[in-house]
Amino acid sequence: MERFKKGETFRFGIVTAGAALIFAFVVLQEAVVVQSKSPYSWAKFDKFDEITQRMDAVNAENCASKSKEELHLPETTVGQVPQFNRLLSTVIYPNRTNLLHLHNMALNRAFFYSYVFQKLNETHHFKYQPGLMYYYFSAAADVSANEYNINGSGIFFEFNKTYPNWYRNIAINHTMLLFGPRAFRFDDYNEPTNFLREPTNQTIDVVDYGAGPQNNYTRDTYKLNEWYFKWMPDGWGKKGLDSIKKHNYNVGIKYSNETGKFTTDEFEGKTFYGPPFPGQNQQNQKQVFQPVDFTRPYFDCGRSNKWIVSASAPIVDHLPRYLEWFHLRRHWITAASVQDIDFLSVDFNPCPAGIGNPKSYLTDISRCKKSTMCEPLYGWGFRRGGYQCVCLPGYRYPPWQRGPFQGSQIESATEEEYERGFECLPVGLKQVIPIIRGNGTLGIGRSKRSVQKKQSKIEKREAKGPVIDKEKVEKRSIKALDGQSKILTKQQRFLRSVDLKELQYSYNKAQEMIESSQRRKRKVFVARYKRSTNAKSRSKRATFDKKAHERMQDLLRKKESVTRDNCHEKSMDDLELPGDVAYGVQKQFSNQARTALRLSHFLSNFLQNIDMYEEYGNLRGDKLLNIELLFGEALANVMGDLKLHGSGIFFDRDKYVGPDGKTRQLFGPYAWRHTKRGDDADQANKNYRALDKAGLDEAYLEERWFREVKERWQSNTYGLTKYTEKPMIRSDINGTSSKKFELYPLYYRAPEEDDGWWSPPYFSCGGEKEDSLGHVNDWVVTYSVPFFGKNSIGTALEFKGVVTVDVKLETLDLNQCPAEFYIANAFKNTARCHYESTYCVPIPLLTPGRKFHRGGYKCECRQGFEYPFNDRAWYFDGQTMEEEYRKMLSNEQNRFHTLKCRIAAGSSAIKAVWVNIFLAMILWFCS
Repeated sequence: MERFKKGETFRFGIVTAGAALIFAFVVLQEAVVVQSKSPYSWAKFDKFDEITQRMDAVNAENCASKSKEELHLPETTVGQVPQFNRLLSTVIYPNRTNLLHLHNMALNRAFFYSYVFQKLNETHHFKYQPGLMYYYFSAAADVSANEYNINGSGIFFEFNKTYPNWYRNIAINHTMLLFGPRAFRFDDYNEPTNFLREPTNQTIDVVDYGAGPQNNYTRDTYKLNEWYFKWMPDGWGKKGLDSIKKHNYNVGIKYSNETGKFTTDEFEGKTFYGPPFPGQNQQNQKQVFQPVDFTRPYFDCGRSNKWIVSASAPIVDHLPRYLEWFHLRRHWITAASVQDIDFLSVDFNPCPAGIGNPKSYLTDISRCKKSTMCEPLYGWGFRRGGYQCVCLPGYRYPPWQRGPFQGSQIESATEEEYERGFECLPVGLKQVIPIIRGNGTLGIGRSKRSVQKKQSKIEKREAKGPVIDKEKVEKRSIKALDGQSKILTKQQRFLRSVDLKELQYSYNKAQEMIESSQRRKRKVFVARYKRSTNAKSRSKRATFDKKAHERMQDLLRKKESVTRDNCHEKSMDDLELPGDVAYGVQKQFSNQARTALRLSHFLSNFLQNIDMYEEYGNLRGDKLLNIELLFGEALANVMGDLKLHGSGIFFDRDKYVGPDGKTRQLFGPYAWRHTKRGDDADQANKNYRALDKAGLDEAYLEERWFREVKERWQSNTYGLTKYTEKPMIRSDINGTSSKKFELYPLYYRAPEEDDGWWSPPYFSCGGEKEDSLGHVNDWVVTYSVPFFGKNSIGTALEFKGVVTVDVKLETLDLNQCPAEFYIANAFKNTARCHYESTYCVPIPLLTPGRKFHRGGYKCECRQGFEYPFNDRAWYFDGQTMEEEYRKMLSNEQNRFHTLKCRIAAGSSAIKAVWVNIFLAMILWFCS
């Protein structure tokens, strides 16, 4: 029996120990699970992570074995691509300016080659067509001048459509099978001459895609040639789309063969076919053929080995060339101009889909809370956190939050931080905006109450209240009553809103006692010494500058007073504005400046590396630049960018040498967008004019945009940037393999964007004549940048001339917000924000083409303040502020003094009322 009891005890101990072990194991497992849960596990897997995984799965070692789909990302990964037929009617925000510049550069090169191929289309023009190095240097200039926009540039010809003039053993009317010169930025961190081992972005590889093994980019097996099949092979005639895919453009040119005289008085017309031209009114049509097409993001395998996005535009030629039977020739799409950008540098919009943000693959991946809304940020590229969360209308920021919640902070927050923070608070007691029409207010008018009236209803109610011992109250100190008066004055409105008779009675009685105590005589002390009365009190300088506002009004009136009808009657001073009027052109028109810089890089490269006497066996050297090529470059700048209204190339005196070896005294091809009175947007984009400004009576050498740049660079070229170019050419005509060019590598020195000069605004006056001879007949600003070549004996660099672009002043956004004293801005400190409760933020006006107007800002509430009105806004619009301020100055009915934020109080009216009741009760018991 005892043995049985011992066994039972033993078994019971075993069971107990086992249960304890199981319990300990479960507790330990739960602890491990709790510990394994990361504080960042709240951020769920989304489409951004999916795209990142697909990109990480491809690299330079395994890309050749990947399928075509694995080398591409979804088409809508890049959203909000520019559309040509919407450029004049929509606002392009900063997060899409890089894609727009890519679009414009592809169009620029397509217009140039289309014009040159059809202009130089006769037999005796064959030698003046672009040579081999012209193609190479043009592609290299696209890359070198656009350091942060374009990483690759090329032109790819259709099969058997290339007419080379640089091979001796190819007859004049024979073609090459394939030709595709492409330049891309090379990572030179490991170059022997790079001692710092840091990428310089100044080394460019140029290769022929038509040479080497597996070089046929016209086949489906090439995997990375979407830019080819978007336009070629040309079978649009069979589909009935020939007239839509190829549009005709009109160009008029006036030549000059001697200084101060034109060859003819009329413009010589030329009509050529180029990329499609959808009208600006074709926005609601289902099928619109854009002149520029964007590819899906793809991995550039074997070349730059990066994820890139390409923009392509068609190049049109009149084929077959040099054929006597003209009726057999037709316009063919013979090549595609392709520009590449690094996919990682393209901004995407992570906010929810809505107006201005169409649905894309990465839409709605932001992590803004329900009380906030998402705004995309510029310059983030393909990274998380490129957004900010602003409060919805009817909400305000917490007292400790200064400005919007940044997406980068939200993405890096822990789960606890995210749950407890990044939330806006509701605004209580919102006011209704008064509606004012004309000079009167809507609703029934109310007459002013007479002073002689009897007591109001409130006073009657107060008379029935309890009696207070007045003598007892008057014994209280004045200091205490003064403190109470401050509290009571703040609470009066809340006490009346809850209709508490006793509290109103006590408040009014206490107010009377305060007034009576203040009327008591106080002791007046006589000063022992007489103080000086010359001392001046200092006050904080007002953020709004009234003198600056008056100057802004004068400048705007001066600008509006000059038109194309009266500009010829004005003096030179009337046709110019101060330089600080054009504040912001360097940033807002940077892409337009880089268009001029691209041409400057190309001319510098060509003039420093091309010798007309050099021959390389079977390979001919390039001819010197002829006038048609330079006219084509100026025209392409204007045709490719709707913001540019003029562009020119101006050589210094005796610096232009033609392919015939003759030197011209002056040569200045200038092109502009030709508009007539009553022209609509479509017509203005199809007619262009160009002339040689050497034929004008007044030489362009005395123009300020030429003189300023020449004075800086004529005697000293120190500060130019050195670029390295590595051209690889085909080893034979058939393109069996690639080899280095005879002068590999090539070097050239060229300016950067900051080396150019922006002119003050001026009116380019051509008068009432339709033939304005190179004048835009509008207020413009001009950017000019120099280009350089070797001197006559080839021993040193010298200044050769300038490249200019003209931009209308109307497309410039004003910045009226406060700025430091050293900022040269004619419009700073003129915003009419209430700076005690709001701060100024510049915003673009939503009127494309007419931006140079007041009101391009918003007044947002400062930290600790809230927007008081019950509407769908959270800030005061600048145009509303300007209009209400104008009404106030004109003595009209206005609400200018109500356009300010109020101190952020309780989050609801009920809480605020109870607080005031509690304070009133304390005052009651103390009395």
